[in-house]
Amino acid sequence: MDKQHRRWWMLFLLVVLMLGGCDAVHHGEGLERVRKQGVLRVAVDPSFPPFESIDGSNQIVGLDIDLATLLAEQLGVEVQFVPTTYDGLYDALTTGRADVIISALYPDPERTQDFAFSSPYFNAGYVLVVPPDSPIRNLDEVGGHTIAVVLNTAGHMEALRWLSISEPPPQLITVETDEAALAMVLNGESDGAVVSNLAALTAEMRGAPLRTVEPFVEDEIYVIAARREDADLIAVLSEQLQALTENGTMDRLMQRWFTASP
Repeated sequence: MDKQHRRWWMLFLLVVLMLGGCDAVHHGEGLERVRKQGVLRVAVDPSFPPFESIDGSNQIVGLDIDLATLLAEQLGVEVQFVPTTYDGLYDALTTGRADVIISALYPDPERTQDFAFSSPYFNAGYVLVVPPDSPIRNLDEVGGHTIAVVLNTAGHMEALRWLSISEPPPQLITVETDEAALAMVLNGESDGAVVSNLAALTAEMRGAPLRTVEPFVEDEIYVIAARREDADLIAVLSEQLQALTENGTMDRLMQRWFTASP
């Protein structure tokens, strides 16, 4: 398992601790219910490409859609998508319209009494990207360099902290979008850029000469959620996510969807 995958599983341990301990993860009858009904019902907000969106044929498509389909196949059931708004995702679970949420969902620590969360399958947080030959090898080496940041993002807030802990401090250049920040690096106008991991991966997978500096500037993990009483279903899905990560399937899904035409 490489450094990136180990990092995700460390984040998973944090999620488990947030849930109140490992002993609660295996209780419930969700897995048996899903297998008896022969369908995994997945709540999704189809408004966030490339994870989920509506294509020209009015079909829901995206990385999460492919992932949900694979997970359902592993369970030996069909998949059924339950479209809703992002604010209505948890309601789809509580009203019994869906078994799980797979929709670029960040685990809400205020909902752990009612919901169970899987291991992470994507980190959508902020990263520092630099040219391949940059002398910056870790986040402690940003001092004295120009760094483009997207105004008022979590990445910007963390970069502001560098001003007081780096000597000499970096020079921060604020822009409006990830694309503008990446363009500054590619055009030689900035030594690095703090952007979302999605933007960084998309650029790198499309051939941009960039290198991501470890570790993440700010984490924002995506997980699967279910009702608290269905934690046994979440435990099985977490095992499947680990297998899909280790066998390269998640990398292939990212390659497909992050390089797709907008």
